[in-house]
Amino acid sequence: MKGYALIILASALCHALTAAAPQQVTKEPIAIVSYNNEIRPEGGYQWSYETANGIKADEIGTLVKSNDPENGEVIEAEGGYSYTGPEGVPVNIRYIATANGGFVATGDAIPVAPPIPPAIQRALDYLATLPSTTEGRGRR
Repeated sequence: MKGYALIILASALCHALTAAAPQQVTKEPIAIVSYNNEIRPEGGYQWSYETANGIKADEIGTLVKSNDPENGEVIEAEGGYSYTGPEGVPVNIRYIATANGGFVATGDAIPVAPPIPPAIQRALDYLATLPSTTEGRGRR
């Protein structure tokens, strides 16, 4: 009897796990309308593509001298991508990545932090005028 209950329990568990698995939507492959990939002799590159469903992406990389003595040259990149979101709204993102500025992306789809409330900003400004409390003090 215990063996029978164990088989029923295992069967129910397998059924529950199968039902909870993500459902795969079978779609036709999306055609590549245009594709470009160029590697330049001086170390830079340029690529771009566009798909039949309107997705576009591009990037240009340029080899530049680095200010870091350990890295003589670095790649700086500039590019972007665009597509239509699930709600039918166009999404356009542009970005730049440099050794000094890091990665910075711009676009309407990127969230923006809310402004700091004036009272908190005044407190932060006041705290910035105070002398540091970490210098010259040890544990007590």
